[in-house]
Amino acid sequence: MAHDAPGIPTRAIIYCRISRDREGAGLGVERQREDCAALAAQLGIEIHATYSDNDLSAYSGKPRPGYQRLLDDLRAGRADTVLAWHTDRLHRSPAELEEYIDVCEPRAVQTRTVKAGNLDLTTASGRMIARQLGVQARYEVERMAERQKRKRDEMAQRGQFFGGRRPFGYEADGVTPRALFCLACGRDEPADFEVVIKCQHCDAAERDLTGWACERCGAPDGRHVLSECRTCRTAATVAPGSEFERIREAADILLAGGSLGAIVAEWNDVPVPTSTGHEWQRTELRTMLLRPRNAGIVKHRGQEGGPAGWPAALDEPTWRSLAALLGDPDRCNTPGNERKHLGSGLYECGLCADGTTVRVTSSNKTRGGGERVWEQAYSCKASKHVVKKAEPLDAFVQWQLLQRLARPDMADLLAAREEPVDVRGAQAEMRAARQTLDALAADLGAGEMTLQEWRIASKGVRARLEAAEGTLSRAVEVNPVAGLLAADDVEAEWNRLDLSRRRSVVAFMMTVRLRPARRGRLPGGTYFDAESVDIMWK
Repeated sequence: MAHDAPGIPTRAIIYCRISRDREGAGLGVERQREDCAALAAQLGIEIHATYSDNDLSAYSGKPRPGYQRLLDDLRAGRADTVLAWHTDRLHRSPAELEEYIDVCEPRAVQTRTVKAGNLDLTTASGRMIARQLGVQARYEVERMAERQKRKRDEMAQRGQFFGGRRPFGYEADGVTPRALFCLACGRDEPADFEVVIKCQHCDAAERDLTGWACERCGAPDGRHVLSECRTCRTAATVAPGSEFERIREAADILLAGGSLGAIVAEWNDVPVPTSTGHEWQRTELRTMLLRPRNAGIVKHRGQEGGPAGWPAALDEPTWRSLAALLGDPDRCNTPGNERKHLGSGLYECGLCADGTTVRVTSSNKTRGGGERVWEQAYSCKASKHVVKKAEPLDAFVQWQLLQRLARPDMADLLAAREEPVDVRGAQAEMRAARQTLDALAADLGAGEMTLQEWRIASKGVRARLEAAEGTLSRAVEVNPVAGLLAADDVEAEWNRLDLSRRRSVVAFMMTVRLRPARRGRLPGGTYFDAESVDIMWK
């Protein structure tokens, strides 16, 4: 196949790319463009177009729109020269290079770079050099990836922050809680504090977290990470309303029966933006709350690792209870499915007597004077056994509930329902199981056991691990009533709760069963029949 010999270049396309743009300003791409434009002026070449791909690696395999437009223009004959800062800005994949050669070779397209010279893809020697440069670039990328992987493994083992986007609740260093201040000397700048690791039992100071146990006294759960003032060595305090404190508040609200939607609405109204300055969405909030880092646990390669070198926003039992709650497949997460009434899906039909609940239906009624209004009523999901107006029924249920909560012995009655959990025992069992799994994996990798032996040995250990995690997740009882009992004015506190938390209190405290009401106006002139509402206290 005959090819045109390279002639004098006349029209060029500039291509720029940068793998990472941490600031999002595109400054790296702009510098490349300026250097390539200077090269075009030096060669006396007209610039047909400039294409760029910002924050996209040539090695990642992700589509590069700018690069594809470059190839399309070359195929259409709109330019005879490509200008780039370096050959590795064009491609680091052998497959991409071969496609580039297939486009450039028959069209005698020249490739000129600012830092790596020129490529003549119309000759065998030129294509050989291009392929050698491509192999070298691929090697450099893979070697860099290996170094980064080893570095991340080491950092995970030491409980260190890997870097990246600022985590919500923490400063840009990933370890200092957001908005700290010192009660003793009044300092409140992030640089005024440092993270320290101490044993809760012997007060020994540690530099790195390489395990949960204290190296001095051997306490299996002794290590504690906290922030101290650099000046007076006083333990730092988190400012009220800070991101770090918001994580704790969100956990408390959800464990008390609140909803993600209510938290999102409140945070966006304040506002409390995400770490990138945007409004919250339910999915984003859920993902943030499920981070193991919130409990001071490193997550590496998708798995939980050892202890982290930053203060935890939540204790481990609270976080595991929260994770179990948010991971419940029966939990309603979409906005359209959120309940809008106190008793829908909670109140039961007394005639079905099998747990069938009621739903809310709406009807258009005409009142005196011809005014038409919409009225809501609870009705049995299975049949028309029961139909009751929603407003008076909800008011009656709330009145009964508040009367019950006002009892002086209510706290004792609720305490009798609680089951003690051995938190420390579950934590020790969980960590021992993880250490055993690590040892088994090391034996498998060293060839000291077969894959079948590893499967048999690890099965029982994984069962122990799952049982311990389940115990920890139950350690923090989801008790939506605790906040009400602690309030000076129970009714006022009830009125402050959103609907999701009120529903949780109802579900926690009582079972409400509805029976058909007596017909006609009842004694006292009311149409609401309280005797047809059975309340069973839990």
